[in-house]
Amino acid sequence: MISLHGTVEVGSFSREFSIDVGNEIVGMFGANGSGKTSVLRTIAGLCPLGNGELKLGDDLVDAPAKNMFVLPEMRNIGMVFQDHSLFPFMTAVDNAAFPLLMRGVKRAPAVKMAAEMLEQFGVAHVAQHMAPTLSGGQSQRVAIVRALIGSPSAVLLDEPLSAIDEASREGVRNHIREHLVRLGVSAIVVSHDRTELDHLCTRIENYTR
Repeated sequence: MISLHGTVEVGSFSREFSIDVGNEIVGMFGANGSGKTSVLRTIAGLCPLGNGELKLGDDLVDAPAKNMFVLPEMRNIGMVFQDHSLFPFMTAVDNAAFPLLMRGVKRAPAVKMAAEMLEQFGVAHVAQHMAPTLSGGQSQRVAIVRALIGSPSAVLLDEPLSAIDEASREGVRNHIREHLVRLGVSAIVVSHDRTELDHLCTRIENYTR
């Protein structure tokens, strides 16, 4: 469960939001500048709320009036950023396995699970390639695997299919949906493509400025 009721403030942007997401895949659709990416970054803990409260499940993770702020690494959230944000000094498979390693999973099983998911998403052949050598589509698939691997409490996807070629998009989208349904977690997908959201999400919210 994601529950955000308060002011999202990122740089000069400020806007009130009231968002409740259960165990479902919610699409956020709206014009540029409406705050969609800012909401995801706030939920992930990369930007604090201006005021109000943010809960993940039963846990209060951000409440300025109560001097409460849980660090991003303690929120157990899987996120795909617009720029993918892979670690440049790691291989594709190490990037994908990183969340498992941070949760104490031993390297061998973590890398095995990551390699299996990279195979599902069609990028097993670049598993040992360093992140900077990957194409945009390959980087995005690795970022998707990193967000979904293990047992995140919530998943946030910011334009997750933007770099995927048309021929592969349906397959990648179906894999994302299958994993989210299997995980049974709260998920928010931001996209400027309403058709993609219609195919991927169980509910769509339109945010306009």
